[in-house]
Formats: sequence, structure tokens, C-alpha cells
Amino acid sequence: MQDLVAFIASLYIRFVFYTSRWEYRNFETPLEYLENKKPFITCFWHARLLMLPYAWPDKKNPFYMLISAHKDGRLISKTVGHFGIHTIAGSTERGGTEALLGMVRHSRRGDTLGITPDGPRGPAYKASEGTVMLSYLTKADLIPVTFTTSRKKIFKTWDRFLLPLPFSRGVLMWGNPVPYPTDKKLFSGTQKKVEKALETVCEKAESALDR
Repeated sequence: MQDLVAFIASLYIRFVFYTSRWEYRNFETPLEYLENKKPFITCFWHARLLMLPYAWPDKKNPFYMLISAHKDGRLISKTVGHFGIHTIAGSTERGGTEALLGMVRHSRRGDTLGITPDGPRGPAYKASEGTVMLSYLTKADLIPVTFTTSRKKIFKTWDRFLLPLPFSRGVLMWGNPVPYPTDKKLFSGTQKKVEKALETVCEKAESALDR
């Protein structure tokens, strides 16, 4: 049953994408990292993940996303799998050492990582220390990315999940990189920088849509 739901969800994402007009902003940022083979971690709020398979600029480069091992995480994993995105089940928090080490191995192999800093359970719009720990271990900068659409429904869930609607105007936007912390003493400051970078890119995407 979950496989069917994931397949239907992937069809919906494609339907929204192909019936909408999209503006792409700052895609040169991740492309520069990819061209120079410089590691980075793609980060995005849990509420804004649905259309992000279309924000990935290099389909040939393997992309691994950290996904919760819970039921909703498995559904997301199967859905994004239809877009060629690989997943690792687990969390950077709550004893997720194995998942964290798995992400480190993929980064060292040259794969790109994706993470929701406020996932899988929140608090919403707060970056976890595990996100920064992953950046520290991989020596990979954190690059924020987001999307928004003119027609949408925002659910009253813990993350205020944004469901894009078909026949919209949409924006897919990358933000400015946050350098990886070189010392554990910098973790708290890096968490705040990640939160600010994601807040900024979301605001800029909404402003671009308004214009």
C-alpha cells in the first residue's frame, strides 16, 4: 500500500511541476561546488521538501538524503526514489550514529548529501546539532535550498508543511553557503547561521514570487 501511495505522490509532484511556470535562482552556487568537486550538504526545511527533486542540478551526481526510519520517513524515501534520489534511514539525533557514519562515507566517496535540519520531528525551523556535526565530520559546507508556489496549501502540522498546487507560478532557489565549522566550539554559531540562511532564502523566494 505504501508503494502505491509513494507512486501516486510522485505523479502528483510531476503534475505540479509540469503544469506550473518555474523560475530558477542561484543554481550556479551548487554547480560551482560540483564542478570543483568540493563537498557540500544540501539543507532545506522539512516543510519545503516536496518539489526539491527538481532543484537538483546534476542528475549524474549521486544524491543521498537522510530520512527518518519512521513510517512517514519511509513514505518520503519511496517517493523521492522515483526521482533517482537515494536515501539513508535514520537521524543525526536520538542515537543515529550508524546513519551519520553512513552519510560521512558517502560524502568521502564524492556523493552529495541532503538533510532537513529540523527533521524528522522538529522543532520546526530550528537546526539540529546533528546537522552541524555532519558538516564538521565531512568538512562540507551547508547550502540552503527552497521552493515556493503561488498556489499552495499550508497544513497545520508541526512543520507547517507546504503543499504546492498545480497551475502555479513557482520559484526554486538556492541560498548562500554556510561554511562548515572547523571546531566543535563553533557548533552553536553554525546552527544559528544555518537557520538564518534558510530563513533568508525562503524570504527571497517569496519576494521573487511576488515580483
